[in-house]
Amino acid sequence: MFIAEMKKFFQPILLLVAFLITIVFYSIDLTFIYKNWPNGGMIPVYDQASDWQNRFGQTLDDEEIAEIEAEYVTLVNQADEILSENPIAKQLQLGNYAEFKAWFQENVPRAAINELNKEEKEIMKQLNAIQQDLIDETGHSLVDQIDVLQNLSTSMKHFNSSDMFLNHEQYTEKERNRLLETLVVQEGWRNILPSYLSSTVALHFERILTLIIFLLSLLIPSVVVRDRLLGLQRIQWSSRHGRNILWTQFASGITASLLFITCIVGIFGGSLYFTDFNQYFSNGLNSFFVDNEEPLLLSFYQWTFGQWIVKVALLVYLIGMAYSGILLFLSQTSNHYLSLLLKIIPVGFVFIVIANRILKDAYYLKNELYQWTKTPMIELYVGILLLVISISLPTIFCLRQRNQDLLN
Repeated sequence: MFIAEMKKFFQPILLLVAFLITIVFYSIDLTFIYKNWPNGGMIPVYDQASDWQNRFGQTLDDEEIAEIEAEYVTLVNQADEILSENPIAKQLQLGNYAEFKAWFQENVPRAAINELNKEEKEIMKQLNAIQQDLIDETGHSLVDQIDVLQNLSTSMKHFNSSDMFLNHEQYTEKERNRLLETLVVQEGWRNILPSYLSSTVALHFERILTLIIFLLSLLIPSVVVRDRLLGLQRIQWSSRHGRNILWTQFASGITASLLFITCIVGIFGGSLYFTDFNQYFSNGLNSFFVDNEEPLLLSFYQWTFGQWIVKVALLVYLIGMAYSGILLFLSQTSNHYLSLLLKIIPVGFVFIVIANRILKDAYYLKNELYQWTKTPMIELYVGILLLVISISLPTIFCLRQRNQDLLN
C-alpha cells in the first residue's frame, strides 16, 4: 500500500511541469549568487578577502595586521607619486592622494550621467582621466584598494577596542556580555569573511525555500483530492487494510515531500560547495569585514561559515516539511480542486512571508524574529514549532476519521 501511494506523487506530467518551473525560477532568482555576486563595490572587498585568505589563512594576527597597514602606506605613497606627475592633477593642484579624495568628495556629482550639465561632465572627464592613471599593473584600481584597506583598518581598530563597539546603543547589556565573550575573549572578530556573504547566502536559501513551496503546492496535495473525486477512498475502506489509507497517504506524502526538499536543497544548496565561496567554509561566522553601518550583523555563535550554512539548510527543511504537513491537511479537508486551490494560495503566501522572517540574517542579531523576541536561536524554535503544529493537524484528522469509521 505504501509503495502504491508513493508512486502517485511521482506523476510524469506533474514532474515535467515542476522541472520547467524549476528552470524558470533558477534563471530568474537562483543564478544571482553564482553569476552576479560579488558585484559593484563588493568586488574589491571580495578580492581583498580572497588575497588575505590565500596569504594568511582563516584569521589575522597582530603581525599580519601590521603587514597590511604597511601595505596601505605603500599604496598611498604610490598614489601620491602618480598624482604628482599627472597633468590634470597638477592643473587642479592635487599634489597627493589625500587632496585628490577631498576634491573627489567635494566636486564629483552624484547624479546620473544623462542628468549632468556641461561643467559636471567636464569634472567627470577629469576624474576618469586621473583614475585611469591610478590603475596598477594587474589592472586593479589603487583607489578601490586604498579605500577598502582604509575601511577594514578602521574596522579592525574598532573591534580591537571593545569599549568602542560594545557601547553601541542598539545592544542590550546581555548582548554586550555575549558579544564580549565571542568577539573579544575568543577573538572572533579576526576571522576573514567578506562583507554580506552570509546575508547573500541566506537570501539564496530563502529563494530555494520559495521554490520548494511552489513545487510542493503542485506535487503533493492534488493526489488525495483526486482519489476522493475518483471514489478510490470508499473502495479502499471496504477492505481491512484499506481502512488505514489515510495513514498510508499521510506517511507517503511526508516521505515524498522529504525527497523533493532533499533534491532541491541538494542541487541548489549543495552547489555552493563548487563555488569560490567554499574557501570560507572553515572560517568563523563573525568578522571585522562587517560593515560599520551594520552593527547588528554579528552573531553570538562561534560557528564556522560552513556550520552556519548547514543550520540555515535545517531551517529550510523544517519550514518545508511544516508546509508539507499543512498541504496534506488541506487536501484531506478539500472535496475538489477549486476549494484546494483557494486554500493553498493564501497559506503559501503566509509561509513565504514566514520564511523571509526566519531566514533573513538567520542566527544574527539583525534577524527580525530575534529583534522582536530577543531570544537566541529563535529561528530554530519557530521552525520546530511550525513543524509540530503542521504535522499535528493531519495526524489529528486521521485519528478522527478512523474513530468515525469505527463508529459507523
